[in-house]
Amino acid sequence: MNRVGTGSVCQAGLQSAWGTPVAPDTLLNMTGESIKTTVEKGDEGNLMASKTRNQADVMSIKVDGSISVILRPEFVDWVLEAAMGAKSDNVYTLAAPNTELPVSTILLSRGGIVKTYPDVTIKSLKISAAAQDYVKVDIDIAGVNELNAGDSGAQTVQSLTLTLPSYRCTQATLKYAAGGTAKASVTQNICVKECNITIDNGVEDAPATYCSGLYAGRPVPGLRVVSVDFSIPYSDAVDTLRNTYYKDPTSPTVALLLKFTTSDADESVEIYIPHVSITSADNNVGGAGLIDASFSGEAISVGSTEPITITVNHKED
Repeated sequence: MNRVGTGSVCQAGLQSAWGTPVAPDTLLNMTGESIKTTVEKGDEGNLMASKTRNQADVMSIKVDGSISVILRPEFVDWVLEAAMGAKSDNVYTLAAPNTELPVSTILLSRGGIVKTYPDVTIKSLKISAAAQDYVKVDIDIAGVNELNAGDSGAQTVQSLTLTLPSYRCTQATLKYAAGGTAKASVTQNICVKECNITIDNGVEDAPATYCSGLYAGRPVPGLRVVSVDFSIPYSDAVDTLRNTYYKDPTSPTVALLLKFTTSDADESVEIYIPHVSITSADNNVGGAGLIDASFSGEAISVGSTEPITITVNHKED
């Protein structure tokens, strides 16, 4: 029987240790995925006469790809903890250098055919928040192996549901202030059309060793990069923002605070980046209509201040 995407399921669960798959406890609001298993096959390259390759031995197996979701309160905590690595109550920050990132078990039911991917590390996370739209997240992952139903460590689809509304940008705000301003004092509004925040963990693949065999070892996080992009209709105020935080020879940093909610304002996410260096600010004329300005920036570390802090507020907290 041919399979269709409708009814496909993506579930995840944080593992307590590498090499220990768990039953998923989190349902993701998946819109698409590109997780694939790559098998590398090799041959000796000998000179024995043959019309084609005379060998094709499996030399390595790896898993990578991405999952696209519409962000919802039921799984935002898994996404942030797995991607950032450090959690204190409902506040998420980047894990310290030389600290391993959490690993997860991800289960995919593609039209009823179930695969389990253990020991998954999140390589990067992109949060896309466009005005009058849902908040969308792209999750890039690095895995180890693909398990079929019945394999040791394979999991079954759990009875999980989503009941809370998705996050959306109908009441979202992006505020700014001079770099280093405390979160509570970042109050100046920017009426942006769209804001994207990307957290790249700088993950490096573990080298092949005798111990790893066919499969990859645990990836190692490197220097993290947190980037911000937003677009806004061009105006005098936007030009002042550009002159102050981009063109000024002293190049002061800017503090940004993005907040979005569900239809219930008590369910919210606040992303605070205290020091953003604006790396580009463009405002070109493309026709007779409104002129758009686009800004890009990168979070920088200043002293012991966290480069990015994400706070999740749940109604029941």
